[in-house]
Amino acid sequence: MFLSGVRDLDPESWSRLVQTFGPIVYRWCRTSGVSPADAPDLVQDVFTSIARGIGGFQRQTAEGSFRSWIATITRNRIRDHFRRRAAREQAEGGTEALVRLQQQSDDIDDSVRGETIESPLLRQVMAAAQSEFEPKTWTAFCLTTLESKSPAAVAELTGLSVASVYQSKSRVLRRIRQRMAELPQ
Repeated sequence: MFLSGVRDLDPESWSRLVQTFGPIVYRWCRTSGVSPADAPDLVQDVFTSIARGIGGFQRQTAEGSFRSWIATITRNRIRDHFRRRAAREQAEGGTEALVRLQQQSDDIDDSVRGETIESPLLRQVMAAAQSEFEPKTWTAFCLTTLESKSPAAVAELTGLSVASVYQSKSRVLRRIRQRMAELPQ
């Protein structure tokens, strides 16, 4: 009965499906390493895939096969997410890119540096932003921006390329600026 309502795109059945499986899919995403910022979008992708494939779903056993089917869809969307993210995070390489990075000022944003970290508001924004980044990205940001270490030294410490260190610093600073701009004045 419930599945036939989902197949027929009945709003009440879909609401029940989302209320039942939404938190489960979210938990699966988070325990697979998906960031809190990306997990809701991924849950939405899973339910989009369910909507597209529900017509072809057939129960294999009396119990558990629907949940297993959703788990399979979720695993596939999580894999897709990490593949897209890995492709997106490829740093530009080559001598020309390195020269461009070295010509950029190290003071991308003077509002975030070791001396200004004492601001409680800035510390709170940074703490909230930290969960959005991989540990190496955050470490590269902290070492270059807050501890004023050279990008080359940070690259050696973290195992990242110098270009990736610059990119990490830039991405974190951009996100902190966005979060600060979103605060009420």
